[in-house]
Amino acid sequence: MSQPFAVRAYRPADEDGVLTLLRQSLGNGRAFQRDNAFWQWKHFQNPSGASLLMIADGEEILGLRAFMRWKFQVDGRALNAVRAVDTATHPDYRRHGVFSTLTRQTVERAQAEGVDLIFNTPNQYSLPGYLKLGWTYAGRPQVLVRVLHPLRMVRALRGQAKAAAEWHLPEGAGQPVERLLADADAVQRLLAENDRRCAGRIRTQRSVEFLRWRYSAIPSLTYFAAWPPSGADGAAIVFRPTLRRGLREVMLCEVLLGVGGGAALGRVVRRLATSCGADYLAAHAPRGAAHWWALLRAGFVPVPRVGPYFTVRPLSAAAAAAAPARLHRWHLSLGDLEVF
Repeated sequence: MSQPFAVRAYRPADEDGVLTLLRQSLGNGRAFQRDNAFWQWKHFQNPSGASLLMIADGEEILGLRAFMRWKFQVDGRALNAVRAVDTATHPDYRRHGVFSTLTRQTVERAQAEGVDLIFNTPNQYSLPGYLKLGWTYAGRPQVLVRVLHPLRMVRALRGQAKAAAEWHLPEGAGQPVERLLADADAVQRLLAENDRRCAGRIRTQRSVEFLRWRYSAIPSLTYFAAWPPSGADGAAIVFRPTLRRGLREVMLCEVLLGVGGGAALGRVVRRLATSCGADYLAAHAPRGAAHWWALLRAGFVPVPRVGPYFTVRPLSAAAAAAAPARLHRWHLSLGDLEVF
């Protein structure tokens, strides 16, 4: 099937039609619902600003291209970025140029609005299409794992263990993220120390407001936090329990090192490991960084050939100067890389 289509900016009246297209094209998320509340949170409540949303329009909505706002910082300057998300084409109109046309025009709009950089984590099937449209493959950020139940993991990987149908974090294994953020001054000190430790690398511009939006206000998904009894100035983690390939995973979305450094983080991780009921913990930090060494000392080991495909497209001289196509220039968290 084929029909002419026009590309235009998203309008509020498009919301229900776009959600129908997303569910039709992508289904619901593995752990979240593609509903109105999630759409509004993701694209309009973001403290970095409303997303760039473009529509391919024919007799009905044929495609969506969404660039979610994001802010990075490096070497004392901010980079206005967008994350390519929520790509959808009506099943009857694939292979008719909808994706490529939408992408080119949304990139042009982003550049005209002063966006410095586009990034995303496509899967292995969509990666070639992005490379053809000007993206650069930077590599696969390496995942670090602390195994808590090795026999179950071995059996599961061999297909010999019964997959867990569902699981919930035991009571007391973590605190609501909002409880961590309630002491805004302590969290700001923690973030400042974290930035000092990450100096020279491209990293998300974090604030209490950003953490609240990303981990506390999000519909459908529930995140938890943990920190030492002495206070969050020492270290803090934000994490989410999930099921992956039938195994119980606790994903450390944010690993924030404060003045207590690796010792404080080790205490937090040990307490989580004994109380969470997971099969393993997963985290990420760039090789050789302070966070990397702190995670190794806390019992994590790097897993080869595992991790998302990370791609970038600089749109400004400032972004190009930061060398974003070199993975070692980045200090990302699993929360930055998580698909939601």
